[in-house]
Amino acid sequence: MKEQKDGPGLLQTALVLGSAGTLLAVYIVTGFFAARWLQHSMNGPRSWLAFGAITGLVLGSVNVVFLIKKFLGEQNG
Repeated sequence: MKEQKDGPGLLQTALVLGSAGTLLAVYIVTGFFAARWLQHSMNGPRSWLAFGAITGLVLGSVNVVFLIKKFLGEQNG
């Protein structure tokens, strides 16, 4: 008979996934507002807003991957 590990419960898994979505949204919004600030301070083109949001998306995705990788690593023991 297999022994069951005391792994994270359903609530902890839901919290990690929810925080991953929130973290991604924060990165996107931060990238957008940073690009907006740069656009206004340097009189740049509007395309900087898209570049800032996409940069936030990429950085946020990398951070979410590391978060999930760490969570699954703890889960595997």
